[in-house]
Amino acid sequence: MIWATISNRNGMRGVAAVLAATAIIHASLCAAQATWKPDHTVEIVVVSKPGGGNDRTGRTMLKIWKDSGLIENAVVANKVGGGGAVAYAYTNRRPGDAHTIALARRGLLSNHILGLSAINYTDLTPLALVGNEAMSLAVRADSPIKTVKDLVERWKADPQSVSISLGSTRGSPTQYVLALIARASGVDPKRLKLLTFGGASESVTNLLGGHIDMASIAPGNVTAHYKAGTLRIIGIATTKRSPTLPDVPTLKEQGFDVVQGNWTAVMGPKGLTAAQIEYWDDILDRMANSAPWKRFLEADSVEWLFVRSRATGDYLKQDYSAIRALLLDLGMIKQ
Repeated sequence: MIWATISNRNGMRGVAAVLAATAIIHASLCAAQATWKPDHTVEIVVVSKPGGGNDRTGRTMLKIWKDSGLIENAVVANKVGGGGAVAYAYTNRRPGDAHTIALARRGLLSNHILGLSAINYTDLTPLALVGNEAMSLAVRADSPIKTVKDLVERWKADPQSVSISLGSTRGSPTQYVLALIARASGVDPKRLKLLTFGGASESVTNLLGGHIDMASIAPGNVTAHYKAGTLRIIGIATTKRSPTLPDVPTLKEQGFDVVQGNWTAVMGPKGLTAAQIEYWDDILDRMANSAPWKRFLEADSVEWLFVRSRATGDYLKQDYSAIRALLLDLGMIKQ
């Protein structure tokens, strides 16, 4: 209708006026979007029970936000079950609501690939990567396996000769690191003797008790035992040595070009606006670069990592493909 009111004689002036008015409206909308911030309680959705690793991360974020004045009205919501599926589904049911964010691990990708969850990373809005929990290989202090090369030699003689705990789940980073070492050494990763228990603490108990030979595990779960001299960490799957464990050699140092970990991502519901994403980019950047956050990661032997929203989405796409290829190679999924 507005175009019909423009006369032929004054057409150019009329078009210019309409375009100018449209530009002003667009600029006003952008300005309004750019000032978005929460106007009610923010929920940090975690996949673990109170006291679990995901829960500790969420409560540390909450404390940093409140202590620094970044966000004062926020709570942690524990949504346990389905290897994270319950938490991700809860978040997914709030499209466009930037007041709800979830802490995700690599299980978000592998569970979808394995058919254990209908929720994929594409059903959510990637907001940031905020840490990476590297994988390590631990043995008892009296174990004859002193290096990763020792492990490989035993595998070559008999892939079933070393019993290794993966923690609670197959098809996870604890298995990926072993599969990649085996494959690089000419050993069939499907033939390894891999066991699962109730979790990391149960794996450590069985390792200390001599019921298994090794644990593929996040170093934070065995650091205290390593420092006490009851366990030895023969390798860590990082690009460089951990400042928390400077005496532990990387896999790369031992001739195995394997870097594997379990990242922590912050995910929002689908349909967030550019302004909402920009808000979280800023908040999470400031949190990740704060001294309290870096101290928290170091205490848990977690590598510092911060990747903004757009790059996080690209990374998850690549990691999804890499995990799918590895699980296919392991015979855990079909083509």
